[in-house]
Amino acid sequence: FLAIFGNYMFQMLLSFMQKSMMSLNNTGDTVEFAMSVFSNIAIICVCTVGPILAVGVVLSILPVIVQTKGLFSMEAMKPKFSRMNPFTGIKRLFSLQSLVGLLKGLIEIVVVVAVLYFQVMDRLNEFKKLIDTDVIKIVAYISETAMSLIVTIFVMLVFVAAADYVFQWWSFEKKLKMSKQEVKDEYKQLEGDPQIKGKIKRKQQEMAQQRMMQEVPSADVVVRNPTHYAVALKYDRETAYKAPVVVAKGTDALALRIVAVAEENKVFVTENRPLARGLYEAVDIGQEIPREFYTAVAEVLAMVYEAQHKTLPPRDKNKK
Repeated sequence: FLAIFGNYMFQMLLSFMQKSMMSLNNTGDTVEFAMSVFSNIAIICVCTVGPILAVGVVLSILPVIVQTKGLFSMEAMKPKFSRMNPFTGIKRLFSLQSLVGLLKGLIEIVVVVAVLYFQVMDRLNEFKKLIDTDVIKIVAYISETAMSLIVTIFVMLVFVAAADYVFQWWSFEKKLKMSKQEVKDEYKQLEGDPQIKGKIKRKQQEMAQQRMMQEVPSADVVVRNPTHYAVALKYDRETAYKAPVVVAKGTDALALRIVAVAEENKVFVTENRPLARGLYEAVDIGQEIPREFYTAVAEVLAMVYEAQHKTLPPRDKNKK
């Protein structure tokens, strides 16, 4: 900035000083004279200090726009009584954000002081030689030294600002991420409490098993293997079903319960390992058996009716 506008600002100040010196010969003591002096001072201040202030404002706003990606919100400007809480202020004072801000400020001070120290010590001998030179050379050398200091400090502070930008971005992204507990709470709100859903599911399974067990006494036969699988079949030619239907099935403890209920209600129980396992894996409750099981199941039903001294009931010809 000084490299571009420094000469212009210097010329403005020089012109102001020249006019001020010339005005000393003016013996006028009027209001117009005073107003002209003050107007010149105002113009010089605006032309010299104004660009510096404008650049400062832009450099203050630009990083915020870059970090927030142009997002603007009035939420931070709304009055909140919670901000007046001293405990909240103390907590915020000793937060990670405040400590990082303090550390950044200390680093900036150290950088500026270190650059000034090393630059001055490096040019100390040259400063001593300026004693015998004219004023113009002294001013030129001081300007060159000041420009070198400003550029060096600017480059060093750019690295500090880049590190601060990375930290601010990381901190912002971390705030957006939800903790494990927040994820669980949101899941509960959207999907329901997993424990409650599990209880409901278990209750539904228990009710389904109860309804299934109520159908076992009406079955014609239970095919078992011998303790791991049990399938209850019902065959009623008077219904719309063309083939036997699975009314109950289960494994392990449930299989033993099906067998026990069947025996209590004098339902025929037979052991056929491949058939029991095949029916369990291939047929759901309430469905007809597939065609590939017709022969095996027919043999079992024939054995059942023979043991009970029955014959297969004839199918009603009027039914399709």
